[in-house]
Amino acid sequence: NKDKTIFEGECWPGKSIWLDYLNPKARQYWAGLFALDKYKETTEDTFIWNDMNEPAIFNIFENTAPKDALQFDGENYFEHRELHNLYGFLEISSTYAGLKNRSALRPFVLTRSFFPGAQRFAAVWTGDCDGGWEHFGLSLEMLQNLSISGISYCGSDIPGFFGNPSDELLVRWYQAGVFFPFMRAHGHHNTNKREPWRLPNAIQLAVYAAIRLRYELLPYLYTTFYHY
Repeated sequence: NKDKTIFEGECWPGKSIWLDYLNPKARQYWAGLFALDKYKETTEDTFIWNDMNEPAIFNIFENTAPKDALQFDGENYFEHRELHNLYGFLEISSTYAGLKNRSALRPFVLTRSFFPGAQRFAAVWTGDCDGGWEHFGLSLEMLQNLSISGISYCGSDIPGFFGNPSDELLVRWYQAGVFFPFMRAHGHHNTNKREPWRLPNAIQLAVYAAIRLRYELLPYLYTTFYHY
């Protein structure tokens, strides 16, 4: 807080506090939590999704950290308003460092919040989109804009996070998603179940065909990213 007390807010776990990733000690602490002896029952090929990292806070105005909250770089204090867009970036870079330290495998991190240079550490998806044609079209524009801006490992929630898409839209989103650098299906817990094996037969076959094409493209995509 602006009076240097610890800020508390509400997020998915309930009452929560947020690490100040501007502080080098906080980044080191966070990275250390991914060590195999700290992150119990995980293996070397465990990968990480950093979500809600704008940071998202449910119970205050604008649903994010107060602009006058203070952050500390080890020497000086800065208001959050000066650093807001760096918050997620500093988290994912710390997560990436933690995964690098625990394994020789290349890390995979997925993030919702990002900043120029984030492509060095994480894939990006476009957040909680609506399962309608308008947001489907907008997601295609967003992914192309991200790609030409250097954030090329990106994708959107298939077939939309909120709502229940029509059968045609569901199929079209999967078919387009085959060519997203990052492809995943994701939905709000209140939406209808959309796992491919739950779909009506004709729709299921169309979705399966799209997914099979994606698997055929994986060697090309993997090699492209290796050289990229």
